Amino acid sequence: MKTSLLLAFLSLTSISFSQENEEVQTIKIKKEKLFAKAAFDDTEYKVIAFDRYGNPHEQAIKSFTIFYKEDNVARQASVQGNTFPKKTIDFLTKKKKFATKICLMNIKAEDKEGHLEDLPDLCDIVIFPDCKKNKH
Repeated sequence: MKTSLLLAFLSLTSISFSQENEEVQTIKIKKEKLFAKAAFDDTEYKVIAFDRYGNPHEQAIKSFTIFYKEDNVARQASVQGNTFPKKTIDFLTKKKKFATKICLMNIKAEDKEGHLEDLPDLCDIVIFPDCKKNKH
């Protein structure tokens, strides 16, 4: 009986020592991004976010920056929201005689939990002037 108690005691102590010597592992969780890309709606001059399943989210875009060149000078305009300001639309469509190539950068979209996500840039977008005003 003493031998069995001694064996039981030794096995329990060896188990407890073996648990203490193991290295503690951590689990890292990476949150998947909801949004995959953005697209430019050239009829309403707004930017729309698309999730990884291809569903559009019109109100998700919170800000972006418009980059374009004019007379060999790079210009930019920061926009809050998802729609081009009327002043920018008028400049690009009514005051210019030639098409303008723009790039949308620093696109930020907000998910349902309020987290901002960076979306890939949209470049090589061509804005054509209003043809009614530019008759040759």
